[in-house]
Amino acid sequence: MKASRFFFAALAIIGAIASCGPEEQPGNNNGENGNENGNGGNGGNTEVQKSTECRLTAFTAHAGDFTIEGFVDQTDKTIELSYMPNQLAGLKAATAEVVISEKATISPDPAVAADYTGEGGVTFTVTAEDGKTSNEYTVYIAAAEVSVKVVKQWNKTYGQMGVAATTSNMCGLGFVDREHFATSDFNVYDLTGAKVGTLNVEGIPGFDVYSGQLGAMSNDENGVLVAFAEYNGTYKDGSNGAITEAYAWLDGWNAKPTKIYSFEYGCNYMSVSGDVKGDFILTFRTGAANPQMHHVIVFKGGVYYNADGSCAGTWHGPFIAHPGNDGCWGQLLSFFTANPEDGFICWDSLAAAEYGETGNASSAFYYYDSLSAVELGAAEEVPLYGQVTWGNWDSEGRLYQYGNFSTGHVRAFVYNGEKCIVACSGSWPCNWITIQKAENLVEDDPETDEVDESLVNYLLPTDRIDDAAQCYPCCAYVYDPATGTGHVVYAAQSLYVLAYDITTTVL
Repeated sequence: MKASRFFFAALAIIGAIASCGPEEQPGNNNGENGNENGNGGNGGNTEVQKSTECRLTAFTAHAGDFTIEGFVDQTDKTIELSYMPNQLAGLKAATAEVVISEKATISPDPAVAADYTGEGGVTFTVTAEDGKTSNEYTVYIAAAEVSVKVVKQWNKTYGQMGVAATTSNMCGLGFVDREHFATSDFNVYDLTGAKVGTLNVEGIPGFDVYSGQLGAMSNDENGVLVAFAEYNGTYKDGSNGAITEAYAWLDGWNAKPTKIYSFEYGCNYMSVSGDVKGDFILTFRTGAANPQMHHVIVFKGGVYYNADGSCAGTWHGPFIAHPGNDGCWGQLLSFFTANPEDGFICWDSLAAAEYGETGNASSAFYYYDSLSAVELGAAEEVPLYGQVTWGNWDSEGRLYQYGNFSTGHVRAFVYNGEKCIVACSGSWPCNWITIQKAENLVEDDPETDEVDESLVNYLLPTDRIDDAAQCYPCCAYVYDPATGTGHVVYAAQSLYVLAYDITTTVL
C-alpha cells in the first residue's frame, strides 16, 4: 500500500509540472527558455530582448517668455513650431522638453539652448533601448496664420464715470497696471470703466499749473504710470515759473510715486516707452519752433539720477522738419520700444497752408525708422494714411485722411512682433480713432499719391466718435501677456472715454 500511494503521488507531481506552460513558469518572463534574471535553462547564455521603440511623441519649445507646442508628424518625422512674430527672437536660443519612447534616448540634448531659426531646422536622433534602432526628427519653424481683431468694449461719458473736465490739451489718461487706468483728476478705473480708487499723489509738491490736475500722462509697456506734475516755483537763478516733475508709480497706483525726472520750465506732449524699471525712453517738448526740437531721454537699468543729482539718462534733441508753431496745437513723438533705433511715430498738427492748401487744418502721422537717422538728417519720413475719405475738404478733411481738425495724439506699440499705432485725430463735428500697422504705406502713383488700400493693414479702420466736436483726443495702451490682449483706452477729452481690446486668434 505504501508503494501504491507513492506511485500515485509521483504521478500527480509530474502532471502538475507538465500542465504549466512556458508563460506561467517563473523563469520564462524574459525569453523563451530564460528566467527573470536572464539565465536560460542551457546555462544562462541567452541575451535579454531589448526594445526597438524610438518614437518622439511630444515637443514643447521654451522661447524666452513663451511656450510653443510643436506638431509632430510621425510619417515625415518632422516637428513644426508655429510661432507668432514676437516669439521669433526667443527661438534663436530656445530649450525644449520632449516625450520619447520608454528606455529610448535623444541626442542632442533638447534641454540645451539651440537656434531653431536657421535654414534646415534642428535635427534630433531618438535611439531605442537596443542601441541600434533609431529615428531622426527635424524641427522646423513656421509663421503662424493669425486673425487680429479689435473690438470696442464700451463708450461712457465723463459724467457717467465721474471724470472731471480735462484742464490741459495733452493726454489725460494712462494705465496704472494691466487691469486699471487713471485720469488726470487722480481717479482710477478698472477695464469696465468702474471707479476703484484714487491715485496716490503723496510727495508731489503741487498741481497748480493745470488747476489741480496732472499734466501729460503716459505708461510703460508693463502698465507703470508716468505723469507730469507741474507747479509754479522758483528756479535756480531766482526767477519764478513753471516747474515740471515726472513721477512714476513703480509700486502701483495706491503707493507713493517716485520722481524720475525734473525740469525747470513747463513741459508738454510727453510719452514713455520701454520698461520704466529698466530701460526706457521719455520724450517731451518745451516750446514751439520751426523746425521743432524734441527732448528724448534714454534711461538704462532703472537708474534715474546720478550720485550728484543730475539726470542719469542720455539726452537727444532731434529736430522734426514740420514746424510746431504753425498756428496749430502741437507735435508728439512716441517710440515703439526702449531702443531708439527701433524707430518712432510723430503726430503733427498741420496747418493747411503748410502743405499748400486753404481751409481747415489736419493731423498727420509720420513714421521714422531710427533716432540716429533723424539726428544725421538721413531719415526717411513715411506718412501714414487713415480712412476719413468721405465728405469734402471743408467738412471732413483730406491729405492723409485723418480728419479736418488739428488736435490729435499717438501711441506707438508692438503687438505680435509688429509695429503698430493708435492714431487719435479730430474733425469739426467729431473725433476719430485708427489702429493700424506702422509700416504700411504703399503708393501706386507718386504723382497722385494714390494708395493701394489692400496693402494697408488696419487693425481698426478709422472709427468715428460722434458728438465730440473739436475735442483733444488721446489714448493709452498696454499689453497683457497672460491673455494675449492689447488694451486701449481712448478719450475724447472732457466728453467720452472708450475702451477697445486687440486680440489674436491662431487659424
